[in-house]
Amino acid sequence: MLKVEHINACYGESEVISDLSFEVPKGQIVSLIGRNGVGKSTTLKSIMGLVKTPNGQILFNGKDISKMPTYERVKLGIGYVPQGRDIFPQMTVQENIELGLQPLGGKGKVPEYLYELFPILPKFAKRKGGDLSGGQQQLAIARALAADPKIIILDEPTESIQPSIIQDIGAAIRRINEWKGITVLLVEQYLDFVLENASRVYVMEKGEVVFKGERNEQDHNEIRRLMTE
Repeated sequence: MLKVEHINACYGESEVISDLSFEVPKGQIVSLIGRNGVGKSTTLKSIMGLVKTPNGQILFNGKDISKMPTYERVKLGIGYVPQGRDIFPQMTVQENIELGLQPLGGKGKVPEYLYELFPILPKFAKRKGGDLSGGQQQLAIARALAADPKIIILDEPTESIQPSIIQDIGAAIRRINEWKGITVLLVEQYLDFVLENASRVYVMEKGEVVFKGERNEQDHNEIRRLMTE
């Protein structure tokens, strides 16, 4: 579904990623992991068109999207939850979710399954998004799912949230993958979360992939070794 081929990514004149390649097969949950500063979040921003990728290709269902503006990529069916969530604090929870319908021209209805997936959201629909505290990650994911994307990209979904909510986020990711067939790409620091939820793991170092692992004990041991050396 999503294939990154030999891309470079830059902030201004500073190159952060060099000759990076990996793929996200349709229907899988795939994770990029690595220590801080290796280029994981930059990789996601590259896929979304938020940083420059002067070389290489980003293929989505066989189509090169590397020169497309961000909004066109979203219209193709790529949902994105950035690090920090980017919730609009003065808008209500419901209004924040409805913003996710913009790729559809603001038309249509928020899918009902989102309220089943995240029961906290209908309870606090009229509250300001900034008042939701620990539920902001659920809100950000629901907003990205509102337009029924083919793939959802999550940057650090467990960052700064309590353990009980981390379990809820993991369960929600598995459910959208199983119920709706939505492909998932996530960047994450919490290794146990990754190994519990991802079917394929790429380990990054210095802007490139150094290891690809699948859901088996041998690969899990090697991933732990790479992350703790």
